[in-house]
Amino acid sequence: MPTPALYSILDDHPALQDSLDFDVYAETLTDILCHPATRTPLTLGLFGTWGSGKTSLMSMIKSRIDSAHLLHYHTVWFNAWKYNQEDALWRAMILHVLEALRPPPEQDTATQANPSRKKLLDDLERLEESLYRTVEWDEVGKWTLDWFKALSGTVEGASDIALSFVPGGAPLVNILKTINKSVTGKDEQAIAEAFRREVKKHRLEQIRFLDQFESQFQKLLHQYVVNQKEQGRLIVFVDDLDRCMPEKAIQILEAIKLFLDVPGCVFVLGLDPEATAQAILTRYQDRIKSNQYLEKIIQLPFLLPPIEASGMVNFVNNLVPHLPDSRCSEVFAEGLPHNPRQVKRTINVFLLLWQLSRKKLPDLIHPVRLAKIVAIQQSFPELFVLLREMPHLLRDLEMYFLAQFNNSGDTAGEIESGESLPAQLQPFIEQPILKRLFTIHINDPVNANFSDLTLEEIHSYIYLTSHAVAESKTVAGVFEPQMINIPESPFMMGDTEFPNENPVHHVFQPAYQISRYPVSNYEYWLFVQETNINQPRHWEKNNYPKELGNHPVVYVSWIEATAYCHWLSQKTGKSYRLPTEAEWEKAARGVDNRKWPWGNEWISGLCNANVNDINSATTPIGQFSPGGDSTYGVSDMAGNVWEWCSSLYLTYPYRSNDGREKSGPGERVLRGGCFSSAPTMTRGAYRYNRLPNSRDRNIGFRVVLSKNQDSNKS
Repeated sequence: MPTPALYSILDDHPALQDSLDFDVYAETLTDILCHPATRTPLTLGLFGTWGSGKTSLMSMIKSRIDSAHLLHYHTVWFNAWKYNQEDALWRAMILHVLEALRPPPEQDTATQANPSRKKLLDDLERLEESLYRTVEWDEVGKWTLDWFKALSGTVEGASDIALSFVPGGAPLVNILKTINKSVTGKDEQAIAEAFRREVKKHRLEQIRFLDQFESQFQKLLHQYVVNQKEQGRLIVFVDDLDRCMPEKAIQILEAIKLFLDVPGCVFVLGLDPEATAQAILTRYQDRIKSNQYLEKIIQLPFLLPPIEASGMVNFVNNLVPHLPDSRCSEVFAEGLPHNPRQVKRTINVFLLLWQLSRKKLPDLIHPVRLAKIVAIQQSFPELFVLLREMPHLLRDLEMYFLAQFNNSGDTAGEIESGESLPAQLQPFIEQPILKRLFTIHINDPVNANFSDLTLEEIHSYIYLTSHAVAESKTVAGVFEPQMINIPESPFMMGDTEFPNENPVHHVFQPAYQISRYPVSNYEYWLFVQETNINQPRHWEKNNYPKELGNHPVVYVSWIEATAYCHWLSQKTGKSYRLPTEAEWEKAARGVDNRKWPWGNEWISGLCNANVNDINSATTPIGQFSPGGDSTYGVSDMAGNVWEWCSSLYLTYPYRSNDGREKSGPGERVLRGGCFSSAPTMTRGAYRYNRLPNSRDRNIGFRVVLSKNQDSNKS
């Protein structure tokens, strides 16, 4: 049986114990609210973001007041969101307030014999009835704004509408009953005038009601609560206002000021600053500023301070004392916004997935890494969607943060090996939470970091964590590839193994950038969504097969690959294109003329190639990094898929100005070998050729960017 503390899912109820160091706040605020020298009416506003602990602090204050057994102190808890569907939320709140003044059931007998208590009940009932009357006539007033539409058709139809809105039958109903013919234009005018007179009359009554209600409520409160030997108070806690519709939240604030702003009343409101400001803007547009509005209603504002990391560690440890690795509490404390509700939710997701991993992926999942992935999923869902399709980016992102941590002089956006991160990751590298998350265990990295995992192992974490959310569709747009800088220099091109690789010759290659990986199914899918290009033949309904988002796209012709480069250039404003044959070979072999990207000896475990006839499909891009990368850090240049080059298939020596880079018909060069190729075909110098309209299950491509527009010179 699992340890109960480990698998006990957390609820969202307010904290029963002070796990957030709120006790000093609760004590101070309780003293202020209950001190005889504190003048009332008073409204205390507790400001904090969603899930920051406002409800817990309010509960602690109410508990302190109730446990003090102060005579004639009445506390009321009103959950505004619970009554959000009420047309008049303000009425629901006032009814709660009035109910707090009603004698408890055990005092019923005593009340019947006590004229004073009986009068209290009568006064409460009258106030309650007046609330319902004003609501009914509010509805009538709204109906009159569109009376011409309502009074179309027969007299009977108009009568039905009128009866449904007018309480108790109004003079308008009697007028309609005396008419035995269809309503004419003249009748309509007479009916409308009579109806308007009724509405005007009741509107005047409403105005009187506002004054009378406040006066009667003050009198009642003064007599039965405030004016006692031990002066009492009515303390009303209003929770979850920030979850209500904006107009409903404003109803509550204005009802407090209009009806209940009397001596002896204290209100404690839990408010989200942004949600409250938006509600005020929605109600009043630009006619009033939120801070000025709140200053009229709230006399004592208190902003919940952010919880320190050490305090959040204690909070997590109190919630779940027996995490599978003690470092997990650091992940949740440092790698999440310091929001108690969000931390609880994230811990619940983690506990679910950890238990699932024990049964589904035993010995593959370590708790600290899982905690980090769950934190990313919960706090940065857009990043998680990207990582789901391109898991190798998780490793690249961590390497970036680790390099920044170890060398503050690194250029922003550069990983230690020099390649720039994809544009899609740029918004995330400025997130301090992510920086803390990826560097927190730099001195204790055992089973805590991702850079030492294979891509297949990283995928296991992504796959497991995907169970915790509903399927989220990838958003269309553009994905800029991760580019590697290749510096200007001459290199030796060609080899002596096959005739078409001869002669070996010098080529001067200007600086350029080449994509670290081949174009993936996910990247190509974004292109297919926006164009009329044919989808690869193994796709269905313009969607690549599930779990192949980070595999290189295949079944793409040279013509379609060129079209992709043109589209990517238009979307980004950069000049992307296919690599020339010389650019491809230099990126694969470097300046030391090595046979394979990693060196001059064949090593089967460093690429996806046909060894003993066992490899028959693509593998994820970057799966063999960094061991299988070239000296520049370019991945997958041996095996996996053949890659289109821009060059025509012509004899050597290579000259960029001999027409081989021109457009038009003719076989084009393919480089790199594929999953079904023999080792010799995966050498950096090996040349292959196909017609530009050819497509196959083992042909893909990658892209380059020129540093300048000059042609290569030899």
